Amino acid sequence: MPKMTVLLGRRAVQVHDLDLTTIRVGRDEEMDIVIDNPSVSRRHVEFRKDGTGWVVEDMGSSNGTFLRGEKLDAAQPVEAGDQIGIGKFSIVFDKVVADAPPPSAGPKLRPTMTGVEGTMHIKPHEVKELLQDSERKRRAQITWESGGQRGTHYLSETPAVLVGTGDLCDVRVPRGPKHHVLVVSKDNTCEVRNLHAWSKMKVNGTAKGRAVLNDGDVVEIAGLKITFVADIN
Repeated sequence: MPKMTVLLGRRAVQVHDLDLTTIRVGRDEEMDIVIDNPSVSRRHVEFRKDGTGWVVEDMGSSNGTFLRGEKLDAAQPVEAGDQIGIGKFSIVFDKVVADAPPPSAGPKLRPTMTGVEGTMHIKPHEVKELLQDSERKRRAQITWESGGQRGTHYLSETPAVLVGTGDLCDVRVPRGPKHHVLVVSKDNTCEVRNLHAWSKMKVNGTAKGRAVLNDGDVVEIAGLKITFVADIN
């Protein structure tokens, strides 16, 4: 049976491993996966086994169901890794996303974030908190790795970010010179600048002193690795 990962923005909030041939998602208590949020209809979307594969079909929802960015108007085959949009949420079919919680399992077993046995809800107050966190995480950010550690910094909090080991750095890392690089975010663009004269900076493997970053670009310098993640519009 396929695994179903529920996402809110970039965040995986639930993973389900249900031993069912039909899996229904919506706000109604009778659904197999219940998401208590107004953007999700009471009976929103259905996944069902069809021969050797699976199909996904909208159940007459108000906001529609989207597969690979296209609105569904009939049942369509769904493959592992496909992302299905439902309201403010999305479901990744038959693939566990990195950093996702461990899957729940069993027929009609619906344990949840709140730990109430026999149900599988995302409660309204939890949705509010998740939406706030998701909106923050939709903004441009950098993730860093250094000295066996890693972290994330959201550029909306500090548009100009100094990354290094020094006390005055906005993002302090465990390894490297005091001042590694400066990351500047302005007007939907992001630029990285090498501030250390003795260390070469590489952007996607090419040595550069400064560069405009695109989504997914990787910066490496003196044991530090930075990956830029752009806004989700």
